[in-house]
Order: sequence, then C-alpha cells, then structure tokens
Amino acid sequence: MIEKIGCYIGLILDPQKIILSLISLSISFFTLLLLKKTGVSTKLKISLIYAHLTSLVFPFVLFGTHVGCGIACMPCYNNVLSLVSYALPTTLFISTISSFFVVPSLYIITNKKRIIKSGHLYRFIKKYSEKMKISEPKIYVIDKAEPIAFSFRTFKSAIFLSVGVLDILKDREIECVALHELSHLKEKSSITKISLSMLKLFSPFSLISGFNIDSTDEEKKADNFVLKEQKTKKYLILTKKRFQQFKCYKK
Repeated sequence: MIEKIGCYIGLILDPQKIILSLISLSISFFTLLLLKKTGVSTKLKISLIYAHLTSLVFPFVLFGTHVGCGIACMPCYNNVLSLVSYALPTTLFISTISSFFVVPSLYIITNKKRIIKSGHLYRFIKKYSEKMKISEPKIYVIDKAEPIAFSFRTFKSAIFLSVGVLDILKDREIECVALHELSHLKEKSSITKISLSMLKLFSPFSLISGFNIDSTDEEKKADNFVLKEQKTKKYLILTKKRFQQFKCYKK
C-alpha cells in the first residue's frame, strides 16, 4: 500500500537518490582504506575519519530530508541538487556536534562530581599548563579500579584518571601520567583518540574490518616529553610496569 502525506509518496525508490547513496557509501569505504595506510599525518587522519563518518551518515540524512521535503511540499522534494544542499550541511552539522560536543560532554557530565580542585596533582597540572602555555585542563576521576588515563581538547581541555591510577601509582608516577596527558593536549593528539572512538562507535565498516589507527608516534612523543621533564626513565618504566601488572592480574 502506497501512502501519501503532503506531497510525499511512500515506498517509491528514486534511482537518483539510490545512486547518490551508493556513491556516498563508496567514498566512506575508500576513506577507510586510506586510513589504514601507514605514514598518514595526524591532521589527515582526523580529516579522513570525519570524511568517512560524514559519507556513511549522508544516505540516512538524505532519505530523512527527502521525506521532510515531501511532507512539507518543499521544492527540494523533486530537485536533487536542492535536496543535497539541505542534506549535506545537516550531515556535517550532526557529525561535528556529535564528535566535539556530545561525546566529550557525556564524559564530563558523568564524572562531574569527581573533579580534583586542590592538592598536589591539581597544583602540578596547573604549573605545567602555564609552563607549556596551554589552557589548564580540568581533572576528573573515573570510578574504575582498572588504571585508565586519557585526555581530550575540544571546547574544553580535560584529563581523566581512574581511581585505579591514583591507587596503584605513587606521586612521581602519577606526575608521569599527568605529563604524558598534558603532552597529548599540547600536540592535540587527543583529538585523534576521540575521533577514533567515534569511528568505532558509529561505523560498521570499521568493526567488520577490525580497523585500528596506529598511534605509536603520538605515544612516543608523549613519553619523550615525560623523559625530558622528569630527566629519568625510572618513573615511566615503573608506571608502565604497574599498568601491565594490573592487566596480567586481571586475566
């Protein structure tokens, strides 16, 4: 049964929109292949991730816009160029808002009550933020026994440390973790991690292909910064050893 609402007639497949959707999905697959290549710069990685996600979401937004234009009897219902002019900006808007506002905000909101506002770690991060000339990040504590540390820098800078990190590490080792994350914020490599999380969360292609981004270079830079500031390998080695011991114990 074919239903008509406004000017929209359901259950009719438009060849032009099918072709546009197939082209968009092809671009999505191609950008994923480019991402798997080695030697890709951080900026290009991020651009390719969002190109992948945008082209993946575009067919769904295109269909939704098509339905909306039909129900409202707007000219874009029968004009493909007009339809794309509405659908593409909407897709970009959704991708940007989700990546740089929604996901980071969820982390902040869920851990808002566990924020460090005083003490040695707070003063340490404040001191190094000024020294590195970056905005001082908020420090949030995640209620997990597993040692976890990550950071991001979008509309706000934030460092997240699990209860496990604070429990199993000593002061100089916690400073080591803090310096590592501050380096990520300085180099903006944390954006890559957020982008990768978005990719794994929303892209079925990445799950099927077992996709992963090699972040070895970013991690080496952060570790080298720690060595430069602490002037010893001792605490970096101990920190990694304690993280590894926890993983082995958990198994």
